[in-house]
Amino acid sequence: MSARQLRRGNWSVQELERLRQLLARRGVEATAVLLRRSPDSVQRKALDRLRVPPRRGDWTASDEALLREAWGALDLRLLSVLLGRPAAEVRRRAIQLRGRARQGPWQRDELVLLKDLYGTRRDADLEVCLSRSRAAIRSKAAELCLAKDKRFAAGEAVRSRSEGADAAAAPERARMPRWRAEEVDRLRALYPLHDNLTVARELGRSVTSVANKAYQLGLGKSAELLSELGRSNVGVRYGRQPAEDRPAPTGRSDTRVAPVADAVPRPAVDRAAAEADS
Repeated sequence: MSARQLRRGNWSVQELERLRQLLARRGVEATAVLLRRSPDSVQRKALDRLRVPPRRGDWTASDEALLREAWGALDLRLLSVLLGRPAAEVRRRAIQLRGRARQGPWQRDELVLLKDLYGTRRDADLEVCLSRSRAAIRSKAAELCLAKDKRFAAGEAVRSRSEGADAAAAPERARMPRWRAEEVDRLRALYPLHDNLTVARELGRSVTSVANKAYQLGLGKSAELLSELGRSNVGVRYGRQPAEDRPAPTGRSDTRVAPVADAVPRPAVDRAAAEADS
């Protein structure tokens, strides 16, 4: 982003609200890009406007939710300011969450968080965010065809080398080969009639790779599929259908409409990644 594209001066009410919505999950750098502000500006504004009074005693459910959401995205100093607790206490709580590994079926809120965070968090941090073991996280991510974002994985590899860390400490990213002509034809046939996870499994690619390529090609979901996804969303949301038991919709209409996310929300398509994945 060039300097002339950055916003300067006073922050609007809308920008401040967006800052509150984005910062915990996206971190300072990504929030700065989305708000077209410098990272320093975002950091200063967060310290000024999102600071809370010092807190003591038991952690509330909202405190713990913020810690899970922001761990690995914000540095410890900023996160402690947002929580109103000393950095040492925040770190201890994170260690406790990591040690409280859950067992059994994944709940809908866990799947939403996994899909939203997996691409831009280290697996060690996700153990805190989700209170699931690293093996369970990797297994579920593979089942859902999730992958680390290219930029994130590259940045972590550079960081690991600069810190002299073992290369194995950097997040693994499945290398997606370039799309062959026959794969593109298959994508064109499958994409309008199936959810992205089903398409990803059929093609042996990540959901992000499928979404990026479909966006690049201008593909959309059929009207019938969108209707099925909508009904499935309602069923999951109101407890009539467990998130993991949701059948993959298979619409049959050829109506072209704008692409939407599957029943569990996903991050927006990365245009730069779409070009790199072509």
